[in-house]
Amino acid sequence: MATLGDLLNENISNIETDADKNSRPNAFVSALAGIGSGLFKIPEGFASLGATLIDLGADTNKAAEVEEFFAKINPFDEMAEATTAGKITELIVNIGVPGGIAFKVGSGLAKGALVAKRSGKYFKLGGDMSKAIQKKLSGKTLNKVDKKLFDEAFSKGATGFEKTGAFASGAGLGGLAEGVFVADVEEAGTFGDLLGGPTKLERDTDDPTTEIFNRLKFGLEGAGFTGIIGGAGKTISKLRNQAGTGKAITKPFDRWIDKWISKPLRARGADPQEGFELRNKMEGQISADRNAAERAMTTVDKIGERIIKNMKRTSAGVNENTKKNLFKEMNDFLIGKRKLRYNFESVSELANDQLTGRPYQAGFGELKNFKKIPDSFKTVNPNTGKQVTKKTKTGEQIFNFRFEDINEKSSKVFRNRLKKTYGATDEDVTQIINSFKGMRSVWEDLFTEYGRRLTPSALDDFEKMIRKSLSDAMDRGYEAFKNNSGDLNFAKNYPPTKAILNQAAEDIQKEVTRLSKGQVKLTTEEATKIADEIWDGSSLPKGVLLSGRPGDVVIKDAPDFFRVSVADNLQLDNINVRNRDIAQLSELTDEGQRIVKNLLGKAENPMSTLVEGTANLSSQVRYNQWLDNLVKESNNLKRTWDAWDAGGRVGPEPRVPFLFANSGEARKYTGGTGSDFKTISPPGKQDAVRGTPIGRFYDPKAKLRAVDEIEAARIDKKVKDAVDGEIALASAKGKKLTKKQRQRAAEKAAEIINPIEGKVALNDYADALGQTKETSKSFLAQLYQNTILYPKATAQMAKTILAPFTHARNFLSAAAFAGANGLLPFGNTADVKAAWNALQVAGPGTRQANELYQELLRLGVVNSQVQLGDLRKLLEDVDFGGVLNRIGPDFNGVNTFLKKMNVAKRFAQDAYTAEDDFWKIFTYFGEKARLAKSYDDAGLKLGQDIIEVLEDGTTRKIGTYNEEYLKQQAANLVKNNVPNYAFVSDFIKGLRRLPVGNFVAFPAEIMRTGTNIVSTALDEIFLKVVLPNGDVVNPLRKRGLQRLFGMGVTTTVLPAGAVATLQTIYDVSNEEIEAMRRYVADWSKNSTLLPFKDKEGNLEYIDYSHMNAYDTLTRPIQTVINAVNEGKQDKDGIMGDFLLGLIESTKEIGSPFISESMWTEALQDVSPILGRGGVDATGRRIYDLQVDTVGDALYKSVGHLIETQAPFNYKQLNRLGLASIAKIVPESDVRFGPRGIEYELGNELSGIAGMRKVKVDPTKGINYKITDYKDGIRASRSIFARRTLTGGVVTPEEVVDAYIDSNRALFRINREMYKDIKAAELLGMNEEQIEETMVKRGERRAFNSLIDGEFRPYSISNDVKNIFEFNAEQLGIPNPFEAAEDIIDTIQEILSETPVSLDVFPELPNPFRQSIIPNLGSTPAGQLPPTVANATPGFIGQQNVSIPYTQLQTEDQKLDRINKVDDFL
Repeated sequence: MATLGDLLNENISNIETDADKNSRPNAFVSALAGIGSGLFKIPEGFASLGATLIDLGADTNKAAEVEEFFAKINPFDEMAEATTAGKITELIVNIGVPGGIAFKVGSGLAKGALVAKRSGKYFKLGGDMSKAIQKKLSGKTLNKVDKKLFDEAFSKGATGFEKTGAFASGAGLGGLAEGVFVADVEEAGTFGDLLGGPTKLERDTDDPTTEIFNRLKFGLEGAGFTGIIGGAGKTISKLRNQAGTGKAITKPFDRWIDKWISKPLRARGADPQEGFELRNKMEGQISADRNAAERAMTTVDKIGERIIKNMKRTSAGVNENTKKNLFKEMNDFLIGKRKLRYNFESVSELANDQLTGRPYQAGFGELKNFKKIPDSFKTVNPNTGKQVTKKTKTGEQIFNFRFEDINEKSSKVFRNRLKKTYGATDEDVTQIINSFKGMRSVWEDLFTEYGRRLTPSALDDFEKMIRKSLSDAMDRGYEAFKNNSGDLNFAKNYPPTKAILNQAAEDIQKEVTRLSKGQVKLTTEEATKIADEIWDGSSLPKGVLLSGRPGDVVIKDAPDFFRVSVADNLQLDNINVRNRDIAQLSELTDEGQRIVKNLLGKAENPMSTLVEGTANLSSQVRYNQWLDNLVKESNNLKRTWDAWDAGGRVGPEPRVPFLFANSGEARKYTGGTGSDFKTISPPGKQDAVRGTPIGRFYDPKAKLRAVDEIEAARIDKKVKDAVDGEIALASAKGKKLTKKQRQRAAEKAAEIINPIEGKVALNDYADALGQTKETSKSFLAQLYQNTILYPKATAQMAKTILAPFTHARNFLSAAAFAGANGLLPFGNTADVKAAWNALQVAGPGTRQANELYQELLRLGVVNSQVQLGDLRKLLEDVDFGGVLNRIGPDFNGVNTFLKKMNVAKRFAQDAYTAEDDFWKIFTYFGEKARLAKSYDDAGLKLGQDIIEVLEDGTTRKIGTYNEEYLKQQAANLVKNNVPNYAFVSDFIKGLRRLPVGNFVAFPAEIMRTGTNIVSTALDEIFLKVVLPNGDVVNPLRKRGLQRLFGMGVTTTVLPAGAVATLQTIYDVSNEEIEAMRRYVADWSKNSTLLPFKDKEGNLEYIDYSHMNAYDTLTRPIQTVINAVNEGKQDKDGIMGDFLLGLIESTKEIGSPFISESMWTEALQDVSPILGRGGVDATGRRIYDLQVDTVGDALYKSVGHLIETQAPFNYKQLNRLGLASIAKIVPESDVRFGPRGIEYELGNELSGIAGMRKVKVDPTKGINYKITDYKDGIRASRSIFARRTLTGGVVTPEEVVDAYIDSNRALFRINREMYKDIKAAELLGMNEEQIEETMVKRGERRAFNSLIDGEFRPYSISNDVKNIFEFNAEQLGIPNPFEAAEDIIDTIQEILSETPVSLDVFPELPNPFRQSIIPNLGSTPAGQLPPTVANATPGFIGQQNVSIPYTQLQTEDQKLDRINKVDDFL
């Protein structure tokens, strides 16, 4: 153990001069040097070990010569050692390279031995696996493919014990390599140095024996650590790959990992990757359809508002009804009845009529003639130019549905009506008609997608629906149902306002009086009850087009007097009769329909029709399209797998399908047992054994054709089996099946309502397909929602979308996403312009590329801003808007205010989305252009297949080089490498409902995309493609290198370079930056701080991490560096400090997820119970009950809570306003804030972009440090009392332990305060200022000690000693303190000489626990020491020294022990 003098001497010798500080390289350069130096250290370690062995045997000093030699030839050593980052990098390379290689060699040798043991069994396998084993056993080097086969053979044959043994062999050899090749194990240190134990290194002596034993300890710990790292790596690999192949998971532990860890953290959840991508595609298509509707709505609404505004200027009597009438006329024109026909324009003359042999002519046809369309037709593939055959039997599209054009007569009537009645201009009407035409085109495409899958008989029903119910299907504007996103819209989830309910009750009273001719009069309570029942029982089915009347409100408890059949015979005795049968709105009387429509908030305007109608139609069509695509994609996988299987299973196994005809087929592809699968059933119907119901948009009348040839073949077989079964059944009864009966049996067997109905899937996936959303909440859930989640949501909204400065930072920080992918932000002006034109927010030049934006929606590129996605979901969770809408109309003026606020909120949301969309669109264009250039430069031509060369030499097609491929690949790159809410896992999304965390999805996405960028770059670098001429090229190598460089510059070079540059410009030393870190806010402690100095030389900083999108990735690294740097003087190596840094960095990683949300943090600040009692997290006092009255404290608490809800960056705006006034009126003192902080206009303007400089003011910060110091002192001293004054039996050994531990904590607190004082001095405070502050806080003695670096150990008071005496008397035992007092006094004396300037607490043994063995020096065993040559071996009391103090029997023995303890110390 190092002596106190040694520590003091080393501390003095390590003092740096100013020249040393200024000449040190920056952290990034030093880290690069660390790589080179770490490689040099590997042979140095090996040579040093050999020299040490020579020294041990020959008593030479070769080890020192070796160290000196390598110091001369290592050109990187000095630069690497200059910074903490360099030291860490050097050590990781020095340990990791030899350890990693040895681990692979060790585990490989063990595997080889085990395989050799069973070689006869393996060789019987034959094929490539047998050849790989033979290569391994003959000592040959295996390529990647052979190694994979060899490992597969080992995994199949080895037991769990043997696998563990192989892993342990690798870990053992890895640890041995670390002990051999690490250059200086004492400098590296061990975890034992931090935690104690057998691997703690000996540093007291410097002889060869100690060196070798230290290397053995280092290697022993290295073996264990290598095993932990290797095991963690395998676990992480398992987490990443669990269920990634689509196979059934059979092992219990693997299932547990998948269920509780892997699946919740996967973005796709239980979905297979293909299913996840198709689900995202469906949602993108729905978003694109809705966007088209919203754009049309925006145009129509804008024109309508302009027309009304002009009318108000020129006409009297214009009111809200005028506007309603205008919009109703627009709505009637939009959904006016039009014939829907099919059109062959997509295939023209290539579609031949099989009956006549003549080609179909392009043009319109009636739907009733659709049955004559052939089963197949020929057309041309636009990509290849070759003629192909498509089968209409399997849903191939050979027609488009089109509405008849709006005829001139109706257009003329509509135009004249708007011009004459409302003063519209020709241009206004033309824009409205064009918007409607564009929207109807979208509807036509959706009807085409829906209709082309229907069977001929279902098409008949479809035609009837279009003819009779199109207006109902599209006109779905009811306020009561707008907010619900479940399978059905139930009005009961959203109670009506009092005003609406009162009006409905009044109308019901009048209608009953009218119908009964005055005989029946309802009370207000009775009428209100009826209105309530109508509301609660009303629902709007989503999407079912053919069953029932689409868009027709369903009413569960409609009063009989509203029904047409009863209303004419209303009597007193049947006024309260309720027919519980479900009624539809269309079945009610005209007045009943009017009352229900008013109650439910029917909006007869084109905006509701455009948006709600399109959303409903799109949801149903795209949902069913998604189901079709699932079946087709699974069948594609089936074909690929079957071909691989039939071809001898050459090359890697393809992905398996995920939907199966039966459990037997499922087991064939995925393994597992019958219990691993479920059958997918229709709603209300469960499989006899196991099933998962699916029911969204289930329409019994929508009978579908088979989606592809595999499904068609399956249906044909099913039809044949069904008909044969009916024939056999009839034959058994002596009857014959008629042709009509056979046809009926065939039609029933061929019936498809849902393409995945009856399919079998893995349990988790089947459950995921059947999931529905909850629609009701318990009282406690509602209480939690209203008190925690609602204000959490509004606080987040106030600080993001409603904060203008946050918008600026959002836009600027998102530029890093392009930079990290190797794209220079704003580098291509054409891409900048195109991205701007596509944005969907009001502004100059925006919304001019709407079709492009809708295409990007379908591709999943845009409208996926992560923080906004989190906020939107949270607002949905708490029904934001619904609560306000229920309150608002009952108060005068509130409704108008809420409408205006909603408009502002919508604009803010659009802007926040656009800021993110801009960079995603820019990145999309950049990725697409670079992909095209890379393939062009490699020699690939448009239309050629892209053939990848795999590791085993086999090839596979990854796509065809064309425009569609480039679009899809560019979109995938953006989705995978730029944060996207669609890729956030359900677990992370669910964290938004907790009271902790703010926008937790964003850091999770930064982790995912940051990792993906590196992974993508490596894939691009190593991608090999074979050209048609046989040449093998790396087409994307340059692009991958660009991406890696961009990631490195964005995350490391740019911030490190900025810090180094500013340090040079402003002459800021590393010590000043470290001092500054002690006085910044906690959230900036591990940030990247950009240093500045003002005119007086005072330090300022910008927290670069505040606007650095990738701070989540770099902050943990900075945390480790800070921790190692903090402990650099303890001389116990850096491994212990590295471990502490890892622990701290784990906190940093978890902080966004587990830290208090803005609202709950504010609640904690002001809560006097279970809270911080009027002090915020930074130590700022909010209220003080010793000074403030209860009323004042409550007032201040409410104000503090309101601050979290205040939008518009009001604090920043206030500072900006004060700085602006000071600029205009220089003599004004308003530039000073309430705490004396001066606001400068330039600095406050920079704050808009998140680049506001913050002054470092230790004169204020030191008060918080003193508060922490006082709390720490109290807590440290209480350790002794808590552990020794409990009233129970305490031994002298425990008393000494408690005293040492109490002082250890006390030393740490004093050391931190000492560092704070020294940092304050470095930052400009003088000794007198520090003294004055500490004296005011009652810490004069502490200042006097700390300013000189002295430590005042805990001095035990007489009161504490009296308690010891009292407790001992009560227990009837000797006073343990008396036995320990001399030892404590000695320890106190030692500690009094220990300066707090050292970063180490002295190691103090507890003599009561240790054996006191005399040091016999080098006397040979069996001989006496020279000084007592004539004495009997031994010493007085020797028989007692190994006995613990608590087991000594007599007072003489105890006294003897104490005397020897004193001698020992």
